[in-house]
Amino acid sequence: MTSRIRTAVVGLGYFGRFHAKHHAQNPDCDLVAVCDADAGTAKRLAEEHGCEALTDHLALKGRVDAVSIAVPTTHHARVARDLMDAGIHVLIEKPVTETVAEAEELLELAAARGLVLQVGHIESFSSVFKVLRERVRAPLYLEATRVGPWRGGRATDVSVVLDLMIHDLDLVMSLVDAPVERVEGLGAPVLSGSEDMARARLTFANGAIADVTASRVAEAVDRRLRVFEDGVLHECDFAAHVLTRKSVGSEAEDPIAVERTEIPREDSLGNEIAEFVACVRDGTAPTVGGRRGAEALRVAQLVMEDARARLGRMSAQGRNSAA
Repeated sequence: MTSRIRTAVVGLGYFGRFHAKHHAQNPDCDLVAVCDADAGTAKRLAEEHGCEALTDHLALKGRVDAVSIAVPTTHHARVARDLMDAGIHVLIEKPVTETVAEAEELLELAAARGLVLQVGHIESFSSVFKVLRERVRAPLYLEATRVGPWRGGRATDVSVVLDLMIHDLDLVMSLVDAPVERVEGLGAPVLSGSEDMARARLTFANGAIADVTASRVAEAVDRRLRVFEDGVLHECDFAAHVLTRKSVGSEAEDPIAVERTEIPREDSLGNEIAEFVACVRDGTAPTVGGRRGAEALRVAQLVMEDARARLGRMSAQGRNSAA
């Protein structure tokens, strides 16, 4: 393989456009083509980045080494399977697929063909989270919040669990060195046909617990992750890019020592795509590989299943009481 990786982007919606920009700007990439079912969209992006416009991802076979897939989730497995069958490495936007069974199929295909299968959990590439990960040692309790105002039309075809919460499910599981043993969920639709707000509790095999909240009907944006360890509290503010560390102070007059660090911002998607290209070039494993993406999806689905079963029981009790 040459030093410059031949790449393409399939799916040019809101996020796919950013993938195309980063592929075009990355000095290790040769962006060969952009692909979208809408020919006009593909043509506009191709003209912007000086590459070919395609409407069928199958036309990429034999022409590229690696592809970003940013099509709707329902098409992830089919498009990835087509490209991987042709020996093409893939970076798939989160969630990795619609079902865990589909994710497992892609994992088997990647292993059999010796391909990179990376999943776009972008927060792992945030500069503020990377510093937090270096500081955290043995979490006892984690609390994640990811809420914001309603933005009609964006990702409202899926549950907020798959739209927003899955980011934090992935992050807390990456910080706890133990498997998830129990999943509890609570959620309800407000303005769409699926959960617009949800809460989850994960219990890990080592006793650690994580509470995760997501909402797309909140009044303001709040994206924080708090990690409690023995004698230390870490707070990661993703919006402000600030890490706060609270610990036992050295004097009675100052019982709590507070250390606040502003972390320089980096382009998280740029970091993610740069790692993908490096993995393809060097044969290394990605930070967020297919197995990690599949586990995040598995837990997210358990959250939704428990939330919907709980809501069903509550509705049934309400009808019985009314009767």
